[in-house]
Amino acid sequence: MWTGLVFAGGGSERMGRDKALVPLAGRTLLDRAVAILREAGGEPLVLGPPRETPGMAGVRFLDEAADGSERQGPLLALQHGLRACATRVVVALACDLPLVPPGLLRYLAAEGENHAAVVPRARGELQVLAAAYSSACLEVIERRLASGRLSVHGFLGEVAVRLVEGDELLPFGGEDVFLNVNTPDDLAQAERFLAARKA
Repeated sequence: MWTGLVFAGGGSERMGRDKALVPLAGRTLLDRAVAILREAGGEPLVLGPPRETPGMAGVRFLDEAADGSERQGPLLALQHGLRACATRVVVALACDLPLVPPGLLRYLAAEGENHAAVVPRARGELQVLAAAYSSACLEVIERRLASGRLSVHGFLGEVAVRLVEGDELLPFGGEDVFLNVNTPDDLAQAERFLAARKA
């Protein structure tokens, strides 16, 4: 068993509204992320403020800013998620990555049993919010946060990382599945992708 960490605490400035609640093919981005993780075999834990949407029944929320403090980015959220879950492996999925298929997340979780971190790389970019992390990462993350270093990418230089890239991504849809939905144009592109996949 593994935990699926849904990253849903971003500011959504470029979208102009709460991105987690933006509808895509009949479901909000948040509902879609939770459903993808469940289908992959994970137990969802949403990192961000609670939202009441149809797909949130029985889902736990963990909001690091619930006490009024300011959100400090995904590395702090990852730390909170690793601390709060009871599983050795977590799989991160940002709610604005709606095209990542369950099969890829299942694959990352399985690989995470043998590596500190398992991170896809698409078009030269590490997909740190569609990746698997083990509890072995926690000490490094806490040390970096204590010294004010907040980059998720940065801490990966201090742990054993297994990269998933190139032909290894092809069975899961290739690099296109990492489309990040930040703007209305991105949302329209994701709609077209899902329509083509369904056809």
